[in-house]
Amino acid sequence: MAAAIVAPVSAPFGTGWSRPDAAPSAASAVKIELRLAIRDRARYLSHLEMVDLLLAALRRAGYEVALSNGMRPRPVISLALARGVGIASEDERCTVELVGSDIDLDDLVERLRATCPRGVVPIEAGVAGARSIVAEATYCIEFDAPGDLVAQAVAGYHSATELAVPRRSPKQRRSIDVRRFAPELVLAGSAVTVAIAIFEDGSAKPEEVVRALSHCANGDLPVAGITRLAVRTVPNPARVGATENT
Repeated sequence: MAAAIVAPVSAPFGTGWSRPDAAPSAASAVKIELRLAIRDRARYLSHLEMVDLLLAALRRAGYEVALSNGMRPRPVISLALARGVGIASEDERCTVELVGSDIDLDDLVERLRATCPRGVVPIEAGVAGARSIVAEATYCIEFDAPGDLVAQAVAGYHSATELAVPRRSPKQRRSIDVRRFAPELVLAGSAVTVAIAIFEDGSAKPEEVVRALSHCANGDLPVAGITRLAVRTVPNPARVGATENT
């Protein structure tokens, strides 16, 4: 994104997204990284619903979200990793550009706690650093099944060299080798913790890990709940020939 931000003629008025008429300086927008927890019924919000919710919460808290450049300006906000509907999270990462040069981060968290709905819990805020990409996400999968059956499934999972599960979408059907992205599971009673790697060519979903485990158990393993525990990011490598604004 270019450093200078110019308010478009058609910028929404009174929404909390508009900017002053004069073109602000590069220091007038601060890129903030928020960390939140998504719990209880809030875990059923979709990716787009979560973005809209955060924009509304920021507006009610008195903050202006910067707009992108171009013919159709949009609020500059993004979530680091899409979360499946029904999955809770203790490490939801949101990056947003706020208009202003002096943002009190502690005050931002407190004001958001007062404007976010129940189940969406702001934990901390910081000034965003260099661009990064998500390399891994860790999940806890709780099963509504006897511990010995889950242990049997985990043992079968670890003994397999490959565990392919089908992935279907409106455009294609293919198989995903779950073990390639999630080679190790940690068993704790009727729950497992799994770190799922995210490569340039894709990743596995936690529900695909569940399907692979059910295959190893020779039957269904009912799931009581899935929670994202942590997200690991790494610096985004610069592309050859890339410029500041790409």
